[in-house]
Amino acid sequence: MVLSAVSEMMCGNCEEGLPAVTWCMECENSLCNDCNMAHKRWKTFKSHVTVAVEELIKNPSLILSSTPERAEACKSHSKQPLDLYCRTCSNLICRDCTLKDHPRETHDFAFVGEVVDEEREKIKEVTASLKGLIERMRTGVKRIEECEEEVDMRSEERRLKK
Repeated sequence: MVLSAVSEMMCGNCEEGLPAVTWCMECENSLCNDCNMAHKRWKTFKSHVTVAVEELIKNPSLILSSTPERAEACKSHSKQPLDLYCRTCSNLICRDCTLKDHPRETHDFAFVGEVVDEEREKIKEVTASLKGLIERMRTGVKRIEECEEEVDMRSEERRLKK
């Protein structure tokens, strides 16, 4: 989906012809403000994750990356998606977990997508650093090989002079 198509997305749920404000990852559908509010109220859709259209404008690939997998359900709070990551405990948690077992006062948590983005950036930084290190090592190996050739040449010259 191209950027202009995302920014001009209309609600795919109703027939009002209103612009979409969110995209539901589970329904794979765009929602206007009214439909989004109803979507949040219905028990059936309560666990669905929605993304603001502004986020899709920044990163349209979210639509494609959202469809193959759905968040696992919490074992402690049935049917609640594990959509948060507790950095303190290094565990996936649901929103209900934050109320009792992972309170904000003592636990640092964030949405899984945010943590994935942060970790992806860290991986990019480490990869860039490693590429630089590999290049320096290649340069070092090349210099060693050149020195070996020089030593071999001088050794051969000395042998011939004798």
